[in-house]
Amino acid sequence: MSPGSQRVAVEREREFPAGEIAVGRAAPIAVCHIDSGDLWAGAEVNTTTLLQALTRLPDLRLSAILLNEGEMARRLRGCGIDVKVVPESERSFVGIFNEAARFLRPRQVRILHAHRYKENLLAALLARRCRIPFLVSTRHGAPEPFRGWRRIKRAAFGSIDQLLTRHFTDRVISVSDEMREGLLGSLPPQKIVTIRTGIDTGQVRSELTRAEAKRRLEISGQAKVVGYAGRLVPIKRLDIFLQAARQIADVESDVVFVIAGDGPEQARLEALTRELGLGDRVRFLGFRERIYDVMRAFDVFVLCSDHEGLPRVVLEALCLGVPVVARAVGGIPEVIRNGDTGILLDSAEPGVLAASCRDLLADEGRRRQMAAAGAAEVSRRYPSERCASETMELYRALSEGQ
Repeated sequence: MSPGSQRVAVEREREFPAGEIAVGRAAPIAVCHIDSGDLWAGAEVNTTTLLQALTRLPDLRLSAILLNEGEMARRLRGCGIDVKVVPESERSFVGIFNEAARFLRPRQVRILHAHRYKENLLAALLARRCRIPFLVSTRHGAPEPFRGWRRIKRAAFGSIDQLLTRHFTDRVISVSDEMREGLLGSLPPQKIVTIRTGIDTGQVRSELTRAEAKRRLEISGQAKVVGYAGRLVPIKRLDIFLQAARQIADVESDVVFVIAGDGPEQARLEALTRELGLGDRVRFLGFRERIYDVMRAFDVFVLCSDHEGLPRVVLEALCLGVPVVARAVGGIPEVIRNGDTGILLDSAEPGVLAASCRDLLADEGRRRQMAAAGAAEVSRRYPSERCASETMELYRALSEGQ
């Protein structure tokens, strides 16, 4: 039990007046999430989807502290969550801390739920200042690799985060069993809970047929599309994607390659595309608001990452009926059943990826079978309601001292 947890009895008396306890009514559990909110990518979308699903559950009062204004803040406000944005670009850490503390004090928050290392540090300090009994942290994936000063800075913060997590965080949520195994090296097993990423299957949809989606991208309805959607960052290894594209293009004249998303790797990847002589065979679309209409055009979705937690984009591709070819890293093998809902690769060699994509593109019946099996799997195992229910069970267990 964390030091803050020892105050549960005192806090419970404050939140549950004697009259309420006498008639057996429990007050809602007040939970505040802390997130950067600077991007609109996997972790931010995961947290937003979770919070939207949690708003539909009873006995829960939600709020959120974000360090940046943006899409996440807009969507959380839209579903009625009490949101406080403290712009990190305009405040010192002390200023962020003081403003966040003023927001928390009148809300009788029992659980702070943080995402990422900077937010974990802020949450630990706020819990102590505001006498919040419980801390929860979610690990969405491995940190992106940095170089130079950023690598040194990340290592320093990582060490602080590990220390705080071990001694002050009550529960750490892992999004995959693979990530849980990695956490066991530094945390006791009873502190780690696996709650897999969920998606709102009702929202992950496109009204377009595959041919219509291709035409929207100015691609012939008869062409085949191999695509990726997500951040353009080093850990995603899109250099492998492009090298495989070169090998596929050497043999197949009717295949177009699509990369949807933005990020710091874009200029380097565009230069590699020119170097490989791919010309207009590769389409860089940048950030797209209606990303599901883009993904609907894909005949095959490819993910070449060096590591992933449990990537929601794989769940989204399966939900949209797009077969997936992915490296067997992180939590991906927990989602993809090799040969059934997709293809798993144990190699980072572009030739292996190219061969798997070509085999799948040549077999429309197999793609249809994978699409149907993948959509059914996501609907059964990864709905956001399941993720929210398991998270609520964790909140109740902490709040009730179990």
